[in-house]
Formats: sequence, C-alpha cells, structure tokens
Amino acid sequence: MSLVSAKSDKSADSSVALVVEHTRQGILADIYPADSKIHPKLIAERCGTSFIPVREALRILEAEGFIVFRHNRGAWVTPLTLADLHDIYKLRIELETEAVAQSKPFDKADIAKLNLLIKKMSQSKTKDKSDLIVQLNQDFHFAIYEHCGSERRLQMIQRLWMHSKRYQRLSLKIRHDAAEDEHIAIVKALETGDHKLAAKALGAHLSTTVNLLDAAWQTTEPYTVAY
Repeated sequence: MSLVSAKSDKSADSSVALVVEHTRQGILADIYPADSKIHPKLIAERCGTSFIPVREALRILEAEGFIVFRHNRGAWVTPLTLADLHDIYKLRIELETEAVAQSKPFDKADIAKLNLLIKKMSQSKTKDKSDLIVQLNQDFHFAIYEHCGSERRLQMIQRLWMHSKRYQRLSLKIRHDAAEDEHIAIVKALETGDHKLAAKALGAHLSTTVNLLDAAWQTTEPYTVAY
C-alpha cells in the first residue's frame, strides 16, 4: 500500500468514526428521535462528509442496534419498546448488582465523591437540566462499578448503558426526585461495607425505573413525552 492510499484510508476511517459518533450521540440526545427516519444527506451536511462515510456509519450503527433498515424505506432510528426496556434492564440488573456485590472496599474519599455527585444531581433537578442529570447519574454509577475489578464486566455494562440512556431520559419526566433516596441508600450500604445490601438497593433502584416506565407505557407512547 502506498503512502498516499494509506493516508486516504486513514482519512476515510476518521470520517466514518465522525459520522458514527455524531449520529449515535444525536440518537441518545433525542436529536434524532426514536422511530424517526434518518436522512443521510442531512447527516453528511452536518458532518461535512460525502455520502459514502454516512452509508458505512449507518451499517455500524445498525450492528450496534441504534439503526434499523426497513425495506425500500431506508434507515430509521430503532424504536423504543417495552420489550427492549425490560430486556436491557434485566441484563443491567444482573451485571450491575453482581459488580457491586463483588466490588472492592470504598474508602472515605470514594464515599465523598458519590455523595457529591448525589448533591449535584439534586441541584440540577431544581434547574431542570435533564442532560446534566443523565451525565451525573452515569458518573455516579460508574464511580461504583469501577470497583468491580473486571474490565470485561465494565465494558459490557457500558454497552448496555448506551442503549438505556434513551429510557433514562424518559424516566426523568416521571420521577422528579432524580432517584435521590435510592442513590443515598446505595451509598450508605457501601459506606458500612455491606456490599450485598448495596447490590440489593441497586437492584431495587433499577427496578423502580422499569416499573415507572412500564406504568407510563400504558397511558402514552414514551417518545410522545415532551422534553
């Protein structure tokens, strides 16, 4: 391979990566809403690329589960469904509760960090900053999971979190407390060194989100909820 073609390949790869990241984050942020049609020309314009990297990026996003191709209708953002909600959270509960149960001890600095994140979530809740709450919530959870001692488990949890973010955003329209009491219960158990109790509290916390969304699903399609 010549130097010119190698540079060309690298440039093409970076363009595809740019489109993947832009589109994925757009889906997670509801810029490209659930069950909406993806317009490759628009994405190419926004990313400053040709159509070819967009086409390749959409195939990658299809493999990740963010995009579905419909016969003769093009690419669409994967819908939010009750079945998907239950599937994601069932796997999350299994992986995350075990990560907590088997985690290394938390020292005072670790506990202080978790309590600070809870405080920041509470402050953001009063200012109606849903994007910030979602990020702080992720920071809180992963500050706990990083103690599990298993990089592979952590990677699996991270992949599931990407997909659950869309459901987390919906839950913020239902649970206005930002799950503060549930987070506090998890931290208190960790502070006393009772990781099994912390895992139980985490499982209850995740199940509450599912139950609330489950109930809301009976009255309205989730992606009709205004942000």
